[in-house]
Amino acid sequence: MLARPPRTSAATMRGALWVTLAVLLATVAALTLQYVRTFSVLEAESRHMVKAEVAGLMERYRSGGLQELARFIARPQPSADARDYIYLVGTANGRVVAGDLDRWPNAAQREGWQILNIPFRSGPTLRVRRVEAEVVSLGSGNRLLVGHLADGRDQLGVRYLETLGWSIAATALIGLGLGWWISRRALRFVERAAETGARFLAGRLDERLPVTGRGDQYDYLAEVVNACFGEVERMIGSLRAATDGLAHDLKTPLTRMKVRAELALLRQVSADEQFLLATTGDIDALLKLINDLLVLARVDALTTNMLEPLDLADVAREAIELYEPVVEAAGRHLIADLRPAATRGARSLLVQAVCNLIDNAMKYGGSASITVMTGSTRAKAEIKVADQGPGIAADDRTRATERLVRLDASRSTEGSGLGLSIVAAIARAHGGVLTLDDNDPGLIVSIRLPSGAGLTKLP
Repeated sequence: MLARPPRTSAATMRGALWVTLAVLLATVAALTLQYVRTFSVLEAESRHMVKAEVAGLMERYRSGGLQELARFIARPQPSADARDYIYLVGTANGRVVAGDLDRWPNAAQREGWQILNIPFRSGPTLRVRRVEAEVVSLGSGNRLLVGHLADGRDQLGVRYLETLGWSIAATALIGLGLGWWISRRALRFVERAAETGARFLAGRLDERLPVTGRGDQYDYLAEVVNACFGEVERMIGSLRAATDGLAHDLKTPLTRMKVRAELALLRQVSADEQFLLATTGDIDALLKLINDLLVLARVDALTTNMLEPLDLADVAREAIELYEPVVEAAGRHLIADLRPAATRGARSLLVQAVCNLIDNAMKYGGSASITVMTGSTRAKAEIKVADQGPGIAADDRTRATERLVRLDASRSTEGSGLGLSIVAAIARAHGGVLTLDDNDPGLIVSIRLPSGAGLTKLP
C-alpha cells in the first residue's frame, strides 16, 4: 500500500534554501574577488606613486644635497591632514631635519617599503593613521621617508563590509523568493507525476503525464515515463489477452483427451492405436504452446548485454537449413536471396523468428514457393519472408501479431496463435519492428532492425 503523499511545503523550503545558499556563496565570492582585486590595484598604485615621489626627491638631493632637499620639503604645503603624502628627512640620531612630523617614527628604523601606524596631531587631538612608506638612506646616517596615507583604503574596507552585509540580506530575500518559485515549479511536475502514477497503479492504465511542448528536460522525462506507462499498458493488455486465449487453447486439447478417455472407459476397451495417436497429437500441441510461451518469456528477459554482432544472412541461412527438408517434403521450394545485413542481436531468438515466419508461410502461403531475403541500408538491417498465398487483409494485420490471436481463415489449421506475436516480440526486443505488406499475391513479412554497418561480418 502506498504511503500518504507528503506535504510539499517542506521540500519547497529546502529547495529554496539550497538556491539561496548557492546565490549567497556566489555573491560573497564575487564581492570578495572584486574587493581583493580593487585593493591590490590601489596598493600597487600607491606604491608606484610613492616610489615616483622618492625618485624625484632623490634627484633633487643628488643635485643640491641635504640642504636643498630639506628646503624643498620645508616649503609651504597643505597640512598633513589635507593631503595624502607625508615627507620626512632625519639624521642617524633621530633628529628631524625637515618634514611633517616632530620626530622620526620608532617603527621606521629599517630601509625599504613598509606599513606604519604613525600618530598625527590635529589641533588638541592625536590620531593614529596608517601610512605606507618608503625609507631611503641618504648617506652619512641621514634618511628620507616618503609615505602615503592609507586611511582611505581602510574606510573603503569598512564600506565594503557594510555593502557585503546589505548585499547578503538583499540576496537572501531574492534567493528565497526565486528558490521558492523554482522549487514549486519542479515539485509541481513531481506532484503531477506522483498523482498520475497513483492513478495508473489504481488501474487507470490510460493515464499519461502532460507534455508541454517546450522541449525541455521535464518534457523529455514526461515522454520517457509515458513510454514506460504505454509499455506496461501494452504488456498488461497482452497478458490479459494471452490469459484468455491460453485458457481456451489449453482447455480444448485437455477436454478432447478427457472425452476420449471417458469413452474408452464406458466402452470398457483398451487404448487402441487411434486413441494413442490422437492423444499424442494433443500433447504435442500442448507442448508446442508451452514452448512458445517459454520463448516469449526469454524475449521479455532479453537485455542489451545479451546482444552480439551478427549477420542476418547467416541467421537466415541457418533457419533455411533447418526447414528446407520439411519444405521440400511438402512439395514446396525455398528461394534464398541473402545479402549482408550486419546488426546486433541474440542469434538463437532471431533464428527462431525466421523459422516461425517460414512455418507460417508453409501453413498459410498456398502451394507456391517461399522466398527468404536479407539486406541492409545505412540505418536498417532487414530480413523478409514472402509467400504467394491469400495474404492477410490490411485491417487484420495489426491483430495478427497479437498473442494467441488466430484469424478466421486459420481456425482450421493447427497452431496456437503465437507465431507472429513471438516474431513481433523478438523484433521489438532488438529495437526493431515487424511489418506485414502485400506481395500481390501473398504476404511479405519483414523484420527491420537497427543496422550495424560498422560491425565486421562474423565467420
